[in-house]
Amino acid sequence: MTGVAWQGAGEGAAFDGTGSQIVTAGPVLKTGEGRSFTVAAWVRLAALPDTFATAVSQDSADASGFYLQYSSEDHGWAFSRPGLRAVGRTAPAAQVWTHLTGVCDGPARKLRLYVNGVQEAVVEDTGPAPATGPFVIGRASFDGQPRDFLPGAIRDVRAFDRALAPARIAHLV
Repeated sequence: MTGVAWQGAGEGAAFDGTGSQIVTAGPVLKTGEGRSFTVAAWVRLAALPDTFATAVSQDSADASGFYLQYSSEDHGWAFSRPGLRAVGRTAPAAQVWTHLTGVCDGPARKLRLYVNGVQEAVVEDTGPAPATGPFVIGRASFDGQPRDFLPGAIRDVRAFDRALAPARIAHLV
């Protein structure tokens, strides 16, 4: 854990957007061809950034294998793999808590993004590469370097080794 400030009850961890992060010693999820998983978190941006801002990811050899993030290119929430994004319709706003859930359905080869419990995007998962590095809260990696630090707060991060059904996702919110 680097540069993370813990806030009061229910307010989660504050990230400065420039270097704060929580990193596990190894992977939390098994990803790759045919593997299903779900990641979820409550996220609050301090301000809408002009770069990507990643809430949850898991590293692979030279980039993150998946990203639950704000996409500056699309001006929206996204569940992504390198070069592939399921982008939501809900416009992100600064200082507003938003529940994000990314679902990877391995057998169906789909990435789904849920915003506040509602499915907002689905894309064909064309690159289900394994992410065998650490599970990371507050940033992603690219070219083997930390990138896309999140400016704001994150709480209640959850990871599941299966694709959760819509009813279960609604229950998380």
